[in-house]
Amino acid sequence: MKSTPASLTIHPGVRVVLLCVGLVLLVGLLYSLKTVTLGDSANSRLATVYALTHEGTWYIDSPPDRAPNPFAMNTVDKVELQGRMLSTKPPILPLLMTGEYVVLRSVLGWDLSDRTQLKHIVQGMVLGMAIVPFIIILIIFARFLEHFIATPWRRIPPFIVLALGTQLPGFATQISNHIPGTCAMMLALYFALVLGSKRVSPTPWRFMAFGFFGGLTFTLDMPLTVFIAAAGLYLIFKFPRQAILYSGVAMALPLLVHFAVMIYVTGSPLPIQMRKELYFYEGAFWRSPSGLDGLNEPKGIYGFHILLGRFGLFLLFPVLITGVVAVFQSLQDRSLPWRGYILGGFTACVLLSFYYIFNTNNYGGSAYGFRWYIGVMPVLLMMSAPVYERMRAWWAWGIWVMLFGMSMYSAWECFQAPWGSCHEWTVRLIFGAPFGSSS
Repeated sequence: MKSTPASLTIHPGVRVVLLCVGLVLLVGLLYSLKTVTLGDSANSRLATVYALTHEGTWYIDSPPDRAPNPFAMNTVDKVELQGRMLSTKPPILPLLMTGEYVVLRSVLGWDLSDRTQLKHIVQGMVLGMAIVPFIIILIIFARFLEHFIATPWRRIPPFIVLALGTQLPGFATQISNHIPGTCAMMLALYFALVLGSKRVSPTPWRFMAFGFFGGLTFTLDMPLTVFIAAAGLYLIFKFPRQAILYSGVAMALPLLVHFAVMIYVTGSPLPIQMRKELYFYEGAFWRSPSGLDGLNEPKGIYGFHILLGRFGLFLLFPVLITGVVAVFQSLQDRSLPWRGYILGGFTACVLLSFYYIFNTNNYGGSAYGFRWYIGVMPVLLMMSAPVYERMRAWWAWGIWVMLFGMSMYSAWECFQAPWGSCHEWTVRLIFGAPFGSSS
């Protein structure tokens, strides 16, 4: 039987505290299921689920002799290809949702076309595709903290931040790609970090786990692949044969499914998001978008507002600044634990930010905060591990409490309404809406 590495210190009392926080959060998430909302993001994916199950096709526009797809008409996230309509969403998450729907339909008789049963189906999908992945994220993060923060009680603050002071709990109540994508990324990064730091033995299954979840990250939330790429390069440097062989084979599995579906449906492996011409069909919303979707701000202003402004990561959730503090400490102190990981994570964050600044313009649409940074939040908290380990002064913890309080308030606003246009406190109290209305 393999023994626990000496570097992994497990404290039962701390585990009980983390478990209690997780259970309280789980109760809140389950209670939130009493009300479900369907916006463009959910309807676009449900339209594909309906088409696959009821019509045996990926096209979401029903033939004239069939009843119209009840979800396709309620989303702008669709494109036209060769006279047929498709969801803009990558295929893997709708495919997973279809699998869950088939089970619910077979076992319980629930049907998407029955409005009285729709709520129960959506509740099941939120539970399976959002709440459960969020709980897995918390479990993996707790395991990470046990490996990388030596003082047991200091693992509690960053765990509480992830659980109660980020966008994650708010979007764990909704159908979207962000929570499952972040879950896949966190699983991949966990295996990369414990392998790279030699906290566990370099067995083939661990490399395969990194590869599989890394590939799954690409299929669920493509921009987050920048973190997988950074971790993969590190593993190739440390374990070239195992990383290329085992991780590469496992990574190919979700990627092959993704690209096979894309080629079969669209004739091209390119993501639909990269084929902008498909968005401008006759009558498309994207021909003359309004509100946030119609913005065209200068890139400097746009970058300011996603980082420090009205939708700013570090203004809405300022406690995440601990990740940036860790970067400065790493640059000043070459002996800082996990210095390479921190600088690698920061580089990936910078690359991702440049990608968003120069390739998007609408802050993620009508959502609370900059939702495309959801996957960055646990990475910043992982980077901040040495900060929590070293923080001693009472005034430093006092500042942390204040920053956490602000972050928790933003998280509470997000939990109450993850979707909606410009309802953040930063918009109401400081900057105002970018298009002249906060409604």
